[in-house]
Amino acid sequence: MGQKFCTACGAVLSPGVKFCESCGAAIEPFPPAFPPAFPPAGSSPAPAAPVSPEPAGTTKAIPLPKIIVGIVIVLVLLAGVAYIFVLPKLSGGSIPPVLPGTTGTPTPLATPVVTESTPAMVATIEVPPTLIPDPFPDAYKVKELFNFNEGKYASRATLYRYWMNATYQWHNDMDNRYYTEKPKQGFKYLFVFVNIENIGKDGYPYPKSSMIRVHNDGDVYYVDSTHYLPDKATDRKAIPVEIKEVETQSDYFNLERVEDYGYSHATTQDFVYPGQGNAIDGYLIYQVPTSLKPEDTYVEIQFDSNDRAAWKLG
Repeated sequence: MGQKFCTACGAVLSPGVKFCESCGAAIEPFPPAFPPAFPPAGSSPAPAAPVSPEPAGTTKAIPLPKIIVGIVIVLVLLAGVAYIFVLPKLSGGSIPPVLPGTTGTPTPLATPVVTESTPAMVATIEVPPTLIPDPFPDAYKVKELFNFNEGKYASRATLYRYWMNATYQWHNDMDNRYYTEKPKQGFKYLFVFVNIENIGKDGYPYPKSSMIRVHNDGDVYYVDSTHYLPDKATDRKAIPVEIKEVETQSDYFNLERVEDYGYSHATTQDFVYPGQGNAIDGYLIYQVPTSLKPEDTYVEIQFDSNDRAAWKLG
């Protein structure tokens, strides 16, 4: 707590004294720093401040909702007066009668609404492509050997080469000229080279060209007979046609130039006998679609009622 001073002479006062030690003046107690929060017991509360009356002539404000209600009532009354007195004069007659069970307010006719027709939405359903099963899951690769028959008729066969082109040139011995051969629209030529060798002891019938078929995308193609020569057994005097693009290629054993399959080394009995020199070796020509791909193409050979094999080109 701070020092106290005499209010009369200003001398420093000792704590607890009631008279100044310097001048003898009585020491008055200091008032509290803040008035008490509540009046002492027994004291009366301070009187309330008087409320001055409103001056004469002052108008009290009317609430806004009451004003709006009043305006609406006035407008309704004016509309009723206009309907009763003004409308008959404008229409040249009296007030139209009100039908029983209806109100006096006329109902406006519905305005027809013209809308543009919206084309129906057609749902598009994507149908997955039909998967064609592999017709020959155990097909051989090009140049792989297939063994068939047993014992004295034991044999083996292979498809050792193929060639595709839009056209080919063939030699005409009558005028010693080459001519270009073209397939039908949307097709191309496929040449397949086949070798059938008898490794037994006795001869047996070899498969005809009709038993050698090309398979692609579910379709079967047979040999093109345009330049297919008859078997030697049918026509010994047939003259082989030379195909320029393949005439210089050799057979499977590299023994001689390759020939037409039907005019190969078969005998007059349509038999193939043992030995490489007696093997059936030659090419067959097919017309196939231009879209044909080797990896989707098989060549099937039906050797007899029991033995059949297929080679996948790609």
